[in-house]
Amino acid sequence: MIIQQKFIRFASVCCFLSVVTTLGIHAYFPDPPTDFEERILLFRDQTYLINRWWVIIHCLLVIASMWGFALLQIKKTPGFTGLGFLFFCVFAIAEIARQMIVLFYTNGLREQYFLTEDPAIKEGLRITLTHAGLLTAPLFGVFIFAYGLGGLCYGLSLAQTKGFSQALSAMLIISGIVSFLFLGNYFWKIHLLEQFTEKFNLIFTPLLRALTGLWLWKKSNTVQ
Repeated sequence: MIIQQKFIRFASVCCFLSVVTTLGIHAYFPDPPTDFEERILLFRDQTYLINRWWVIIHCLLVIASMWGFALLQIKKTPGFTGLGFLFFCVFAIAEIARQMIVLFYTNGLREQYFLTEDPAIKEGLRITLTHAGLLTAPLFGVFIFAYGLGGLCYGLSLAQTKGFSQALSAMLIISGIVSFLFLGNYFWKIHLLEQFTEKFNLIFTPLLRALTGLWLWKKSNTVQ
């Protein structure tokens, strides 16, 4: 049990660190350029490359912290807790795969485009790169959908609790619902909803992660 308690605290620390990575994703790193020729140079842009690995590390931190949550809740609400962790795993795998495609496929094409002098090859690479985003778009959809389901399930797993746990339950459910709205807005294109989800990810999501980390730490003291 001492080992489990230490892991729950490790999960709590990972959750607190995910606050930093969340803020970095939504507030620190600049958006990549939209001009095609400028985007070609992203394969050697250190800030852009660090951002890709930053996202991957963020996903790993979320998985570690959500596994700590699962260890605490799996015996109490095995259905919602088990599904929740499964969805968080799908979320992380989808996003990590998306970043790996950018790092090893899209950036490889960008480098080839930059180095080649053959006009025909260059044009072919231009067409491929222009549509490269469509390759990762389905993974983005899976990433958002699975994250929303994970938050919803974890929130429902705490629905019958009181106090701090009940407040965390409400926040997790809200996070799940907003994730579904964010996914829907990929098709609806509602500007006000886009602005709302941007602010939500910048303020509410880091707060939720910090409170989840605090909840994990407090619960680690109750592990027998």
